[in-house]
Amino acid sequence: MKRLSVLLLTLWPALVSAGPLADLLHASLDHPRAAARAGDVAAAGADLKAAKARYYGQGSLLAGLSRFEHPRVVGAYTPGDPAPPDVSRDIARAGVIYSLPIDVFGVVAKARERAEGNLQAARLIETQDRLARMHQIAAAWFRLQALVRQAEALGKLKASVTAFRDRLIKEVALGKTARVSLRLAESEYQRVLADEAQLAVGVDTALAELDEASGQRRRPAEATIAQPAWRVAALAETLPVKLAATRASSARARADESRRGLRPQLSLNGSWFDQHGGGADNAIWEAGVQLAVPLTPSAWHQSDAEAARARVADDERRATERETAKQLTSLKAAYDSARATAVALESESAYRTEVVTVEREKTRLGAQTLENLLRTERDLLDAEYRLASSRAQAAYAWSAAQVLAGTPETEYIEILDPK
Repeated sequence: MKRLSVLLLTLWPALVSAGPLADLLHASLDHPRAAARAGDVAAAGADLKAAKARYYGQGSLLAGLSRFEHPRVVGAYTPGDPAPPDVSRDIARAGVIYSLPIDVFGVVAKARERAEGNLQAARLIETQDRLARMHQIAAAWFRLQALVRQAEALGKLKASVTAFRDRLIKEVALGKTARVSLRLAESEYQRVLADEAQLAVGVDTALAELDEASGQRRRPAEATIAQPAWRVAALAETLPVKLAATRASSARARADESRRGLRPQLSLNGSWFDQHGGGADNAIWEAGVQLAVPLTPSAWHQSDAEAARARVADDERRATERETAKQLTSLKAAYDSARATAVALESESAYRTEVVTVEREKTRLGAQTLENLLRTERDLLDAEYRLASSRAQAAYAWSAAQVLAGTPETEYIEILDPK
């Protein structure tokens, strides 16, 4: 089964008409985790609306029916009123109370600022998640393209080794060649089969990654790996740094909200109730200003905890800046190294192709040993393998940098698959 997979891999350019990489990248947007991150953004948006709604205060509709041991005044008793008050043991009461905050110390403003920061963080995480999944797809696609190139090179070696092996079997049977030469050819043939099995494993692994990220198993129709030009991203504009800065800002707002919540709270209060009992129907209302001074020891300690979390978030922001700068530098070095290696291996591959042609002719004329020829062909295969891997590594480093830079998805797709 594995050999069949490698055979199909070798014949991809001729047999497969796969869709473009863009189809897989677009399909990643339907991943369940993409829906989950969108849900996080929606929830953060609802939190922001709730924080803004605090400016409108809060109220309650109340209704109740009570029976007292002794008659009570229905409504409110006004001293000096010559009329006797209405009384009853059974009193029904319905009304509304409302309290409107006066945000003197900016508690509500800081709550809104915190919610805005959380919403921005949720959006950044959503973008980061989508780009990371696209990077996963692109990386698997690059590996598949490299495997196509490697399978083509291995197919040529297998054809050559198989031809020598078949010829030597006949010559050994006729007594024209020593059996040790056949054993050498057979050993190389088994080595080629082992290489095929390894390629098959690589193909299956890459296809499984594509299936997980996009829900599709597609194979590239060609082995040409995209080599986009490196794009420099400002450190402050990278996704990890922006996310860490947003979280730090939100943590500071939460700490300020908690600290300002310890100050006196001013509000406008009002209520209206209609009371029934003993045949009477009396309505009462009130309006006033309330000043409340919090005296909650636990809130003081909670404020200290929020301030400590804000300091932690700021330290995390500075640490993220350093980490991201290191990652960008490392990816740029990997990209440059892979590109330089690919250029060198292109020349080496062309050179070794010519050498193999000469060595085959010398072997045919009896001027070269089979062992030296097989070693030369193995060197060519190694150069082709490393060339394909270097191109895939360069593309991988570029793609990983785009995740850090927060490149827009449409732009990312267009660069990799401009068709």
